[in-house]
Amino acid sequence: MRIKTRFTMHLALGLILWMLGTGLLVVIMIEGFLPLLDIHVSMDEEGLVVGWVFGISTLLCIVLFGWYFGGPIGFIMAWIHRLSQDNYKQPANLSKIYTRKGKLRMRFRLYQEVLEHLHSLGSILQANEVERTQIEEAKQEWIAGISHDLKTPLTYIKGYSALLLNDQYEWSKEEAISFIREMDDKGKHMEELIQDLSLVTQLNRADGALPLQKTNQDIVEFTKRVVADISNNPQASSYHLHFQADSPAIQVDFDSKFMQRILQNIMMNSILHNPEHTDIYVQITDEGEHAAIRIMDNGVGMPAHMLEHLFQQYYRGTTTESSSDGTGLGMAIVYKLVQAHDGAINVESEPSQGTTFTIRLPKQGGRPI
Repeated sequence: MRIKTRFTMHLALGLILWMLGTGLLVVIMIEGFLPLLDIHVSMDEEGLVVGWVFGISTLLCIVLFGWYFGGPIGFIMAWIHRLSQDNYKQPANLSKIYTRKGKLRMRFRLYQEVLEHLHSLGSILQANEVERTQIEEAKQEWIAGISHDLKTPLTYIKGYSALLLNDQYEWSKEEAISFIREMDDKGKHMEELIQDLSLVTQLNRADGALPLQKTNQDIVEFTKRVVADISNNPQASSYHLHFQADSPAIQVDFDSKFMQRILQNIMMNSILHNPEHTDIYVQITDEGEHAAIRIMDNGVGMPAHMLEHLFQQYYRGTTTESSSDGTGLGMAIVYKLVQAHDGAINVESEPSQGTTFTIRLPKQGGRPI
């Protein structure tokens, strides 16, 4: 039953009881109580008695109605005020609105839905506050990690620059070239990190605009080339990469640059965060309206808490020392780039059981997943 209907029924019943009670009280006063006191009321005085009885009963009715209807409203307003003050705990006197059997008292039952929603809202706000605090802490850790990632190569560049500019030493051409190569390598790493930050900023814009240059391509052949490139990476020399497709060709609309970034990030994560000789499988299947790309490994897997926060922008699942090439933004970028392609990505993993990433992309003319 809705609150409006329930309120109307309670109010109507209260008014009926008030009118009946007032009439009965008038009869009792004139015909019973006053004669017992040997007080005889004339016809002219009966109107005055009725007026007094009516006034007193009206005041009592106002007080009773205020207690019955206004008391719960005051309780609700106090609860809302607590929530507005970021106090999400249940009111201390919440138990008083329930009977010993755990049911709402009659006057509070009138606002049952409101009380249920307030209880639910308090729980949700409290959970959101905990999550916000965790995200803020993760954000601060992420910023510290990014600062570390920028500072480390910069320290190398400054160190090699100081060596080259030192007049007390004469470096050979080979030594100078070695220093310059190191500086160039660290500079490229800083450039990649800044590009990642710029890309994340662009993806986080309110309009969500990302200039995708989609073309209709064979995702099977494209993925096969990416796997071949990763296989030739020196970091992947001790890992076993496998490729399999259930169809020789699957046409999908996608941006080559960003799709390569998606696949590389996931496969390089499988390499960087797993021991040598780990098997990495890349499978492509045609699932009707969309193509599915699965990247699986039989490595160390991930615990539940890491899996839960994997795609969060400010979450770094590993330390900055785990890889000199990591930026801590890889999975957040992957998630947003897949969304930009109107696709979906999910991950399954358990410790010591490996990890499986599944990317689903709509085919040509397909609807967003």
